[in-house]
Amino acid sequence: MSRILVLGGSGEMGSVAVADLVSRTDHEVTLGDIRDDAARRLLGELGAPERVRHVDVDDPKSLSAAMKDTDLVLNATYMRHNVPVTDAAIAAGVHMVDLGSYYEATAEQLERHEAAERAGCRIVPGCGVAPGLTNVLARLGADELDTVSSVRMYSYITHPMWTSPGIVITRFDASSGTSVVYEAGEVIERPSFGDEEVVRFQEPFGEQEVHLVPHPEPITLPRYLDLDQVVFKVGYTADENARIRALLELGFDRDEQFEVDGVSISPRRFTAAYVGSRGIDTDTRSVNVKHVLVDGTRGDEPLRLVYDFAVEEAGASASSRITGTVAAIAADLVAAGGPVGVHPPEGAFDQPRVVLERLAERGLEVHESAVAAAAGDVAPPPISSTQIES
Repeated sequence: MSRILVLGGSGEMGSVAVADLVSRTDHEVTLGDIRDDAARRLLGELGAPERVRHVDVDDPKSLSAAMKDTDLVLNATYMRHNVPVTDAAIAAGVHMVDLGSYYEATAEQLERHEAAERAGCRIVPGCGVAPGLTNVLARLGADELDTVSSVRMYSYITHPMWTSPGIVITRFDASSGTSVVYEAGEVIERPSFGDEEVVRFQEPFGEQEVHLVPHPEPITLPRYLDLDQVVFKVGYTADENARIRALLELGFDRDEQFEVDGVSISPRRFTAAYVGSRGIDTDTRSVNVKHVLVDGTRGDEPLRLVYDFAVEEAGASASSRITGTVAAIAADLVAAGGPVGVHPPEGAFDQPRVVLERLAERGLEVHESAVAAAAGDVAPPPISSTQIES
């Protein structure tokens, strides 16, 4: 049994992780949250002991104090907190998992590897559905092949940006700036929301347009797998793409403050608070679909391993359920042991199938298939090697 502190435990994804840990493990679970009443209410609904710590993650002293008498931290707060929480965990000598960041923040976390080793900490960034489950599937595919040439990961998500304030921020950050791909031994910068292609997902979802987003898998997978290409792309509904493009064109993603009736606020914060306050209607269904292709050889034969996963929810984000569940499974595994230092899931979990088995126990199945092909048939199209000035 370990003492696990869930930061942001009363939130949309953190509450899923808390429920899973409480119901399926014997860990001592404490909620660290700025919303004490919401944390107590959640624990009451779960019939769990009322272990609540008031934590302001933006306050270094509050964050440091919360980590006392804790073995592991599950950070379910905003992505912008992941690096500071990583630093606080290492300073406190506790283990940590989080829900994932985009590639720049993930790179900062990886730079803490030696510090985490010295502190004896197991730090596993990116333990949601993507990054997270996608990394695990890539590692699983690589383990089941003799050689790997490419890993291509595709996601299709239907919950709208007004699901929550956090989703508004996530959509903005995923759709602007720079993304990366890994091609022929190089990390190559490309514009986000670009390099569109049409991908066929499992039925009934069919063909969907996807584009680049600034995911970290292209910078983490090559650290552990000998391969030539890593790509991650996501697709939304056509209406959602139109909303995102319009808001970005009008500058609603900007942080610069402006004044209205004597009150200063940034367009970004206003949009997140206002649009995100709408929420999803109880009868609205959303899906989160993943399609992961691992190309390589087994023996002398080219082979493609295909992993398909889909989760559907009504009245809530489908992403919340799977993200919180994977995070809880990861926290349980990290609490049990593993390599010290900073390792993403493909490096932290040397038995990736265990994660799939744990998901299956919860009714969340990953469909696996293999496609044999003639030599050259599974080779992915090359990505332009044009470097984008950052």
